[in-house]
Amino acid sequence: MITPRSVSLIGLGPRGISTLERLTAALGAEDADAAGPLTLHLIDDAGPGGRIWDPTQSDTLRMNTFAHGMTLFAEPGATVSNPVVEGPTIFEWIQLAIGNRKGISRSKQNYFDAHPASPELVARYGVETLSAFTPDEFLPRAVYGLYLNWVFDSLLARLPQWVTPVRHRARATEITEITQTADLSSDGVSNGGDAIRLSDGTIIESDATIAVTGWQAQSLNTQQQRIYRSAMEFRDLNWIAPDNPLEQGLEEIPAGEPVFVRGLGMGFFDVLAVTMIGRGGKFVEDPTTRGGLRYIPSGNEPTVVASSRRGYPFLPQADYGGLPTPATMPRLQQVVRALSGRAGSESIDYTAEVYPAVVRDAYQAYVDTLAPDALRASRDEIVRAIDATDLAELPTVIDTLTTTSFDLGRWHQPLHDSAASAEELTELIANSLAEDIAEAAQGASSPVRAALWSIGSARKPTQILGAEGRYTAESRPLFDQMIALGQMACSGPPLFRSRQLLALIDASLVTFLGASPLLSVDTDSDRARWRMTSPSSGNTDYFARTLVDAWVEKPTVLRPARDPFVRSVFDTGRARVFAQPVPSASLELCPDTRRVIHPDGTRDPRLHFVGIPAHEQYPDTTISPPVPGTDPWFIQETDKAASSALSVITRVGVQ
Repeated sequence: MITPRSVSLIGLGPRGISTLERLTAALGAEDADAAGPLTLHLIDDAGPGGRIWDPTQSDTLRMNTFAHGMTLFAEPGATVSNPVVEGPTIFEWIQLAIGNRKGISRSKQNYFDAHPASPELVARYGVETLSAFTPDEFLPRAVYGLYLNWVFDSLLARLPQWVTPVRHRARATEITEITQTADLSSDGVSNGGDAIRLSDGTIIESDATIAVTGWQAQSLNTQQQRIYRSAMEFRDLNWIAPDNPLEQGLEEIPAGEPVFVRGLGMGFFDVLAVTMIGRGGKFVEDPTTRGGLRYIPSGNEPTVVASSRRGYPFLPQADYGGLPTPATMPRLQQVVRALSGRAGSESIDYTAEVYPAVVRDAYQAYVDTLAPDALRASRDEIVRAIDATDLAELPTVIDTLTTTSFDLGRWHQPLHDSAASAEELTELIANSLAEDIAEAAQGASSPVRAALWSIGSARKPTQILGAEGRYTAESRPLFDQMIALGQMACSGPPLFRSRQLLALIDASLVTFLGASPLLSVDTDSDRARWRMTSPSSGNTDYFARTLVDAWVEKPTVLRPARDPFVRSVFDTGRARVFAQPVPSASLELCPDTRRVIHPDGTRDPRLHFVGIPAHEQYPDTTISPPVPGTDPWFIQETDKAASSALSVITRVGVQ
């Protein structure tokens, strides 16, 4: 007799669904006669895809990833141990839904035919709109949500009959080990189990657990505690804390009043979309404006005063007129080949061994994209000069050997000029933003964008190279700086969002305060107000009653999470912080299985974590969704966890 087995999957966002896909692929290949019954617990209080990708949300909120750059299926040749079952990318899925099969492989067509898309997609958007989507489209997030729901449903339909999926619309709040037996499997793994408590009071017993918890809401840091206490003490103050834009309560932002927004990444652009377009404002084409758009207000908008640590908004993504070509990065590729086999923590000096290749590749990308008449020497001569010149002198190489100027430092410190007021600074940023928009509009023909694309493309290989703490502690700050630069340059908003931002500036609805803002409370007036200043704008005082923190907090396990589940893993002594080379903000996992590592260094017998909680150990885990044709680490990771979980349950029960 075989004891019934169970696997619990906690979290059904994109990474959780990818894990389910890997489990389904593996289970489909098992011998039905040899396999015993299996219960698959699927735990999430939100729908498939999670809250961020809620398919009911407004189409105002858009992706910042190309439509053809998103899949949840492993591909032929992928570095995975479980079978590859080809399924369509989101763009191919849309095409198949409207009857267009051109260029889509037969295996993907067959998958779709076996699991047709819900009529909701066509009913909501219409064939005409769906047909107009292009591979380089920045789709509404709701469309991605519909895709995630379809993938999830198709996977459930593909599970073998001896697998029973059980959906739990609740949050996992605690995990504890069930009293273990003395029996051990051949590799020393105990036959015990997990008890998972859910928010609805249910307790699930699990033989193997995979936690894909994503971006966890953090407890308040020291500054946030002060902000919270101020908002509680002075009821005139309103603080909208960092969170998913759908759950931040942006509707609380009052119309006709100034509002402080901290953060100039995608959260900032979401705030603008919700409070401007979402309140009836309209953008119209106007070639007489510097961004090509003019904003027609509804009268329900706030006036936004924006700031961030850098003080400059994320750059618009380039309009390539199609999918961008991969960056070449010849020096970095050589460095990765040379250093990939180097083992041990702190074994690679990013500053000395990696950074020069990243920078020189960017300057070469700039030169390679210049028109011939802009060159004062042959390209080969200029490339040799780039390799022979000190990094600090590379702008001089460009000035001397071309008719143009280019200095990567401009984007490292975009606010190198100070201003006397936020109004003056805003005009400086607007002029610079107009240049950024013009460069982005040139797409592949822009040397500037080519250089920045090289920097952005370097993120993944350098993150993978430095995984497991291989970069020295001294060189990590520069590595983090370059990752941040790549994010600002290549993970910013679609071009149309930056054009909209410029139109809002011209409509006097957005003002930039600058970098490194200082926040305090002003109680000198009849009603309390937030006061904010920045050295970028002359340390002039600006006031607002509403403060919006428009970012997603960097995950950390050093500060107790508001979600008690992860906290319970540490409270029970089941996990430890990844501490190579220094104590980090993530938990430590076994690289081959994604099982948590106990404080004594041993591997947990059944508890796995995937993705964000291990971002310091595996930095690339924060990048999603997986891009087709890249053998994404995203899918390699979910495959490892799925394989390990199924290896656990094969040892469960006694014949």
